[in-house]
Amino acid sequence: MKKYFLLIILLVSALFSSSQGLEDVKKLIILMQFDKAKPEIDKYMADAKNAAKADGWYYKAFIYSSLARVASKPVAESKALNQESYSALKKYAELDPKAPLTKEESNSTLYNLYYSNYDLGVKTYNEKNYPESYELFKNTLDIHDYTVSNNLDGPKGLKFAAHDTDIVWNLAVLANELKKKDEALIYFKKIADADLADEKYADAYDEMIKKYRKEDNKELFTKYLERAKKHYPTDPYWDAVGIEFAVKGLENEELFKKYDELMVSYPSNYQVHFNYAIELNKFVFGTDLKGRDVSAYKKKIPELLIKAISINSTVDANVLLTNHYYNNSFDLTDDAQKIKSTKPEDVKKKNELMAQSKSSLAQCIPVGEEAVKLYAALKTYKASDKANYKQVLDILSTACKQTGDVKKAAEYEKKKAEVDKL
Repeated sequence: MKKYFLLIILLVSALFSSSQGLEDVKKLIILMQFDKAKPEIDKYMADAKNAAKADGWYYKAFIYSSLARVASKPVAESKALNQESYSALKKYAELDPKAPLTKEESNSTLYNLYYSNYDLGVKTYNEKNYPESYELFKNTLDIHDYTVSNNLDGPKGLKFAAHDTDIVWNLAVLANELKKKDEALIYFKKIADADLADEKYADAYDEMIKKYRKEDNKELFTKYLERAKKHYPTDPYWDAVGIEFAVKGLENEELFKKYDELMVSYPSNYQVHFNYAIELNKFVFGTDLKGRDVSAYKKKIPELLIKAISINSTVDANVLLTNHYYNNSFDLTDDAQKIKSTKPEDVKKKNELMAQSKSSLAQCIPVGEEAVKLYAALKTYKASDKANYKQVLDILSTACKQTGDVKKAAEYEKKKAEVDKL
């Protein structure tokens, strides 16, 4: 967190305005005896008649702000003095909208309050007093927003930016750290609405995307997703989130139609093709289809997996495709064996099915070998990894035996026995 230097500005000319009853207070201010000036201004303001006049509030703000910047004061005392000063300044502007005293000093007291609070926020943050730091940064942002909304320029043309990015980001991070989730979202939204591109602000867009995904608000979900993709175009996470939202709640044919649309929008996205294959696989092999013809869906599964592997050759995609070819081979054999007729057309159909079965079994071998290569490259193995690794090796062993490569089959059997040692 960046530490600001405070502006210490005392414009004596402001002290000689026509304010009756404040002479002693102004003399003490000129002498910079703020500890003595404080009880004098407090006594003056205790009179209801004086409290109804504007000028006393300005001098109270000036004295309290000056005391708050004394380095030896405890944080809690400086914080309280700053808050009193800020309230007094606002009261002064309320009672005298022309505010000649703050104009005379170019709003120095107000700007000093901002920097003082910021400085205290940084100090408490570095001391790991996060709750206090959070409150001080909230006070700082409040002063910033008041200054900007009232178009109050500081000395020598000093002017706050409309969006105080540093403060807002500090508050977002601290609110998140302090488990103030609802408040954190307020600050994350300010960052995202400012359309900022720094890498560290990616979390702000992500929080907005998660919020509106949960609320099923397509318009705002899309708004923040598009901003995130604009600023972080090489991160695949954003496409994955968009795809997940697009298919949310869809099933069966409605889901497949959406995936067909997504393949047009994301032609080179691994997740679209792989997830589509998963959903088709579940539908074709895990659903009571009641005699429905799903041959087109079944044919599409390997096409999707081949495309997914061409984009990114992963263990999961290769394992799924290996299983598909292997199981398809046996399904085709079963279909062929169901044909008992010796009619020429039926014999021809049976032979075609057996040829397709043999081809499917041959196809599973190179894909399975790729899966084995990827498994062998892993540094650590979960129980599920070992189980799937052994399954692929078992398939390869069986496939090699069926194709007459007994030596290769034995090698895969040996590898399978070694998996449990990994």
